[in-house]
Parts: sequence; C-alpha cells; structure tokens
Amino acid sequence: MPSRRELLGAAALPVLGQQQADPQLLAADDLKLVARLCDYIIPRTDTPGASDAGVQHHVHRALKSRTPRQVKAFRSGLKKFERLDDSRAIALLQTMSAKKDPFFKSLKDMTIDGYYATREGLAQDLGWQGYTPMHEFKGCTHPEHQG
Repeated sequence: MPSRRELLGAAALPVLGQQQADPQLLAADDLKLVARLCDYIIPRTDTPGASDAGVQHHVHRALKSRTPRQVKAFRSGLKKFERLDDSRAIALLQTMSAKKDPFFKSLKDMTIDGYYATREGLAQDLGWQGYTPMHEFKGCTHPEHQG
C-alpha cells in the first residue's frame, strides 16, 4: 500500500507540471507595455512608481497562476494598448475603469498587490518601518473604559 506522502506527491505532480510547462507568458515587449500601463495606475511622484518597483514582473508571475482562458483575455486586453500614445492609452484605461472592464480590474488588482508587496510600496510610499517594539503600551485612555 502506498504511503500518504507517495499519494500526495503523485497527486501534486500534474498540477506542478502544468504550471512549470507554461513558457514565457509575456514577451519582453509585453512586459514593457505592462510596465507602462502599471505606471499610469501608480505613477512616479515623490515616491517610486509601479515600474520602479518592478511591478510588471509581479504581473507576469501572477499570470502564471491564472487559467489559460484568463491569460488569453489578459493578453487580448493588452493588445488594445500596443500602438497607443500616452494620452490615448490613459483615456482607454479611464473608459475601461468606468465600464468595469475585466482587463482593467485584473491589471489594477495585480498592480496594487505587486506594488504594496515591495519595499518601494511599503516603506517609501506608505512609510512602513517594519515591526518595531513598543517601549510602553498604555492601552485605552478613554475615561469610560477605565475601571
């Protein structure tokens, strides 16, 4: 009788094989376009923008966990922007946002998730300093809660 480890390992192999069998989902030109679109969503200001944080690579990794249908839909949405200048691309993103377009929602979600998982997003934009110890915790200071 096979062990539990053997059974679980055998069950996981097809899933792992499917994920690893996917070659490059986005070509270099696609990654540049994704970086540009991500920068429209989180532009560079006094803090780094999305592409400064490498969010386009997060989008690429996130697409690896999507279904082939979802990847195809994302790539199809991306193609709409290939030949657009900045003003037309921004106008199209705004239109997609207003219409609650699935491509825009997907791109925006992956951009935000990716950006705020980086040092640029957490530390530089949000000012997060990590887990710092408190020397004293006074608790609630409302008089009605004392007692």
